[in-house]
Amino acid sequence: MSNSNRIKKEGVSGSIHTSEGIGRRLKTLRTSRGLTLAELAGQTDLSISSLSQVERGLVSPTIRTVYALSVALGVSLAWIVDPDSVTTGDPDAPYVVRATRRRQIYSHNGVTKHLVTPQCSERYVGFIVTIEPNGSSGEEQYTHAGEELAIILSGTLVLEIEDKACRVNKGDSFAFPSSLPHRFYNDTSVDTVVFWINSPE
Repeated sequence: MSNSNRIKKEGVSGSIHTSEGIGRRLKTLRTSRGLTLAELAGQTDLSISSLSQVERGLVSPTIRTVYALSVALGVSLAWIVDPDSVTTGDPDAPYVVRATRRRQIYSHNGVTKHLVTPQCSERYVGFIVTIEPNGSSGEEQYTHAGEELAIILSGTLVLEIEDKACRVNKGDSFAFPSSLPHRFYNDTSVDTVVFWINSPE
């Protein structure tokens, strides 16, 4: 995990009691990032069941928990607690994302995701995904809500959807419902870079 995704442990204690609103915002933010509960749990050292309870407003998260989630999701703690009180410092927002301002929102198992979608986009979420040699989405196929569309910018990728495996090369594109069991991996000696779009619902 990169330094930007390591969770600091000091200076965060207590609890936050506006749990229902925070839970909704966290779920919306997680799905907009294209992350499953398991992926977010892996980045924060929180359990899947704990995250699920927070998202559903069943428990009041501690400040430590919200802080860990804010780091993993690439937003400030203040935005999660009270988004109306936070003003953006990005002069290009909400319509443009500069290449130098892309936020890394996932790094695990040789796969790194940078968010390229501007704030105004709600229906579609775009990423630049880099898959290192031997990097993969995991050993097991997985599913989630939504649809996916992608084009290979460089390198090559093996895409598994249900019982079918297909190698996609530079310039190739693919799309499929995210509800189908799927996984991907890079079995070459060079990085693969993909422009990947998710429709969260």
